[in-house]
Amino acid sequence: MSRKVSFISFIESPNVKIYSYTLDGNSVSEAERTLNEFSSITNKFLKEDLYRIITAIDKISENGALESYFRPEGKFKDNVCAIPLLVDKRKKRGKSGTLRVYCIRISAQLLIIGGGGIKTTSTYQEDEILNKCVSDLQAIDKKLALKSKKENINLEDGLDNIKINIQ
Repeated sequence: MSRKVSFISFIESPNVKIYSYTLDGNSVSEAERTLNEFSSITNKFLKEDLYRIITAIDKISENGALESYFRPEGKFKDNVCAIPLLVDKRKKRGKSGTLRVYCIRISAQLLIIGGGGIKTTSTYQEDEILNKCVSDLQAIDKKLALKSKKENINLEDGLDNIKINIQ
């Protein structure tokens, strides 16, 4: 079943354009949905993770989507990453789960923030929700690259009027 993807400006600064996206005409972007979902969480460690993610997004909006801000998460050939790049020292203390937000880093000037969730497994592939987030971003990344190449579109000009379909 094909799903329609529309891009929504999330943050625009002199250094970077940050987008999110909606699926099938939803009014709330995947980034907003994820951040809203975890804004009322009571777990102290997950609240700290959310704060770190929001702080990382603020830093990205100030400085651009620098490669050093991200951890590659997808396959070698795609641009899927996670925010933020932090070592989870809490696992050594027996705590489980950290919040993940996934994105597509197209360049230092263009970022697409997607969804995420609580990581309780060794890899995102083992978690149905996280695997779906990453799979959606991989499909979006692939479609955008094809559209850019076929239609000679410079994605860094913005994604406001671009619509794609993914499986």
